[in-house]
Amino acid sequence: MNSQKNISKIVAFTVLLLLYQGKRQHNLFAQTTAIPDTNFEQALIDLGFDSDGIINGQVLTSDIDTVITLDISLNGIEDLTGIEDFAALNLLDVSSNELTSLDVSNNIQLKQLYASNTGTENLMISSLDLSNNVNLELLYGENLFFLESLNLKNENNSILTVTLPCEEEGVPCELTDLNCVRVDDEVAATNNEPPYSNWYIQADYFYSEDCSLNIFDTIFADINIYPSHVKSLLFIENNKHIKIEKIIVYDILAKIVLIEKNNFNQLDLSELKNGILFVKIETEHGTITKRIIKV
Repeated sequence: MNSQKNISKIVAFTVLLLLYQGKRQHNLFAQTTAIPDTNFEQALIDLGFDSDGIINGQVLTSDIDTVITLDISLNGIEDLTGIEDFAALNLLDVSSNELTSLDVSNNIQLKQLYASNTGTENLMISSLDLSNNVNLELLYGENLFFLESLNLKNENNSILTVTLPCEEEGVPCELTDLNCVRVDDEVAATNNEPPYSNWYIQADYFYSEDCSLNIFDTIFADINIYPSHVKSLLFIENNKHIKIEKIIVYDILAKIVLIEKNNFNQLDLSELKNGILFVKIETEHGTITKRIIKV
């Protein structure tokens, strides 16, 4: 009788051991996705999309590859590395984070993208390429002040609604850095035909199927600022003597920290805090924005 009990215990122990080893081996070889931004990973934990529940720079890919809706707005995220493995993602909201770039080219199922500046933290995205998002139906981005390049040419004419409004301190404004929007059919877009009739972009721009090098690029190639890492004096090189009307310096939160209306040869940044700064140069031909670092 005792021998039978002992055998039963041994069998039960062996089964438990095999289950433990199987689970351990599964975890050991399970595919993971790198999430280097701790704020991004914390947001995933808070939303229940990181099963281990700890900040360790990664998540199980199986935790995220079936997620359909992801709202990670207002989380102080600087790096969205890992978003490429959200294979089933239909809706993404990255509003009011600290991103300087946004790559959703691998999120083929994406239908709705929200990227606005409505909080104390601000997106510093200068380029947005949605050409690979053939299922995209809606783009909403409020106050994308630093947007210079927008590619909506996805060969599918699928984007039914584009809304890019601009308002600064309650006053309507324009996205002055954006002068060309790439589309599938520039004639239909220019004539405000569907689906372009539901597009609203608050900027002085034109539609093009290639947005190749234009007069703005040629002109602005002759305006340079240096050094890129500046302690006090920032120098503006204007080889063709383009008429500069105003220079505005923004901090990482898109707050204005300096306005210069007279001296366009150099700026004294010695009194500004260290960190990333954006120098917006407004000219008679348009606006150019440069990124520097105050050290």
